[in-house]
Amino acid sequence: MEYVIQIFQKGGPLMYPLLFLGVLAVAFIIERSFSLSFKRCFPVKKIEEIDFYLKEGRVPEALTVAKSSNSVATSLIAGILEAFIKGRRSENDLRLAAEEAARMEIPKLEGYVNAMGAIAAIAPILGFLGTVTGMIQVFEALSLEGLSNPELLSKGISQALITTAFGLSIAIPSLAAYWYFKSKVNFLVTQLESLAVELVYQLTNIEQKGSER
Repeated sequence: MEYVIQIFQKGGPLMYPLLFLGVLAVAFIIERSFSLSFKRCFPVKKIEEIDFYLKEGRVPEALTVAKSSNSVATSLIAGILEAFIKGRRSENDLRLAAEEAARMEIPKLEGYVNAMGAIAAIAPILGFLGTVTGMIQVFEALSLEGLSNPELLSKGISQALITTAFGLSIAIPSLAAYWYFKSKVNFLVTQLESLAVELVYQLTNIEQKGSER
């Protein structure tokens, strides 16, 4: 542990913002891993319960179930069902309601994903800045003392290399996480679109059956 602390201190002042970015990246990865789990976004039992009530034509009960669950899918369903109950019952109106609900819910999926992309871009730049400052120290030492003080030269070179390595060690997993969660968000959005289309179809059928009576 002491060796790690020594290496960190040799990296210079830019190691602290890099450490902050690293902690943020870890926190974002943990949070998105939890928030973007399929079971959390699409609670199957709740959706099945909603589907049961819709097949019975009991829209208010379906809305109550949707509102009892705090997930992206059930919030989308609740938005569409509320529009239906308020009288927006044509297929076009329900599609507009679905789009409105989706605009509210999809940003919740994206969450900190873009922040991970920003960290992946900023971390290596900060590391490179540390490299530049380290090399400046090296050239200053050369101009003042020539090659007579190798310890001062090695200090500047080590700072340059440490900050670069630290910046890359943050950027690489952050970039990998960014693309992984980006693809996961795209998949979940596709599932939400399918769910919305199916719900609009069900509600349109309910409205048609009601008008035939």
